[in-house]
Amino acid sequence: MSRRLLAVALLATVMVMSVLVSPSQASGLPGKKKWLKDTRSAMSGSRAYVRERVQRGGTRLAVNFDIDNTALASRYSSGSAVPVVLRFAEYASSLGVRLVFNTGRNENGMARAVEELRRAGYPVTAICGHRKGEPLRTSKQRCRQRFVDDGYTIIANVGNRSTVFVGGNYERAFRLPNYHNRLA
Repeated sequence: MSRRLLAVALLATVMVMSVLVSPSQASGLPGKKKWLKDTRSAMSGSRAYVRERVQRGGTRLAVNFDIDNTALASRYSSGSAVPVVLRFAEYASSLGVRLVFNTGRNENGMARAVEELRRAGYPVTAICGHRKGEPLRTSKQRCRQRFVDDGYTIIANVGNRSTVFVGGNYERAFRLPNYHNRLA
């Protein structure tokens, strides 16, 4: 009888814990509050940098943004803007800096991605997506190169995964947290 009682107690404990633990915590990811704090920390100094960079001059200055868990909070608030990133984007745009987006999403979904970004408050100048069969790091570099070939000077590159920063074609990186690639 005591084994049965122990099994029931264990089962009840597991059920209670599964309700109390968020999906992010269960996956080893921090909660939304910690993630937002970490994104604010990662973007520290970004507005001052852009202001100073604009003052130095140049033509067709742009900031390149990744989308998922960078511009849009895919994991924590699906489809909503990441607050600190949106404030940075709005500030850069107010200084005449163009906003270009470079995503691992399939090229066929670009119209939907633009719609999501605009609905979240981002003014989208250009967007470039991933091609089927193409390694993500190659895609990200190809897209930045395309923006440069179109005449943009990418003064900042904002993202949360190492693939966003492979190669060059940008002046400064702002790397948001991804918790050892667990935040996809």
